Amino acid sequence: MGQPREELLRSGLLVRGIEQLSQAVGIAGAMLLVPLVLVTCYEVVARYAFGAPTIWAYEIGYMLTGAHFLLGMAFTLRAGEHIRIDVFSGKFSSKTRACIDLLGYAVVLPLTIWVALHLLRYFTNGLSSGERSGASAFNMQVWPFRLIFFTAFALLALQVIAEVLKLLGCLRAAHTR
Repeated sequence: MGQPREELLRSGLLVRGIEQLSQAVGIAGAMLLVPLVLVTCYEVVARYAFGAPTIWAYEIGYMLTGAHFLLGMAFTLRAGEHIRIDVFSGKFSSKTRACIDLLGYAVVLPLTIWVALHLLRYFTNGLSSGERSGASAFNMQVWPFRLIFFTAFALLALQVIAEVLKLLGCLRAAHTR
């Protein structure tokens, strides 16, 4: 009887750790809006007040925007804010909703892991080759953005695992009642 309780405690610690990581990275991603606004304001002033547009603001701006979006994925899942069709799921019992969510996560988790693994290879290729973006005259290296891509999807996969563990705990608790 003690072993399932220990398992629940371990999974609870794992879930809390993943959720704290998702929250920290999500907040860091949200904070990327500050340099994005500063870069954009600098570019506008430089371009229109001084007639001297930058060669770097466009590229930095779109990379910060992408990083902001990507790093918020796991945080959004943790907060339960991804799109759902509540018109249908609101009519189901919590047990049925948990089963539907588990079914969805059974599809999402392998795909997210697959994407993360391919993004890891994409990152290492960009890092080893010194590839540059070619998107502007600034022509920055692509590996930092590819690292963010990989990190975001790996963290999303971890958050899906945390959601699955929480749902299994809820179903187990409902079953023992």
